[in-house]
Amino acid sequence: MSDESSEDVKELARVKEYIERRMDELREELNLLQYLVKFVDEELAKRSFRKPPKPSAQEEKEIEIAPPRPKPGPEGRIRMLRGKDGGNLAMVTITPNEIRFVVSPNITLTEDMRPFSSFLVKKVLEAMKRADEERVNKGTLPPGHELSYEIIREDGRVKEIVVRNFREEHRLREIINAVRWTLETVASKPTPP
Repeated sequence: MSDESSEDVKELARVKEYIERRMDELREELNLLQYLVKFVDEELAKRSFRKPPKPSAQEEKEIEIAPPRPKPGPEGRIRMLRGKDGGNLAMVTITPNEIRFVVSPNITLTEDMRPFSSFLVKKVLEAMKRADEERVNKGTLPPGHELSYEIIREDGRVKEIVVRNFREEHRLREIINAVRWTLETVASKPTPP
């Protein structure tokens, strides 16, 4: 390979690296903006069913913009969990020891719903928890490292699902896929009148 060809390859590799890095930055920014829109929607729903009046040009200048939420470091990442149709199902925060799913406010999910209770809780989370407890009892897993989970409710609705000590990448994928399927199934059911 000639020197000129080698330089072209290096330059193309640098350009590709820049593009990929920029795409990651834009994805993170989009995720943050989607989270902020969701937050504003929830606040609007709490306060009224009407859209707020549009501020005048003078008022817009006077509005103090809140500082952006700090980006998670390498120890944590935020992403939107989307259904097959592209709709938001949940915001997911992943750290080395915890996955936190904040269920989209447009999904009505209660603990007694069938795909949630019978599939996600019993077949996935409880099964992993029992397997870890057996490992602790056998001495192959240190106490305190077993999987645990928490269901956070508000007004009878499931708002968050928190899973701790998933430990392995394949478990992380399995939990995310199970939550996605559960939320998609619930979202596709017609809401009772």
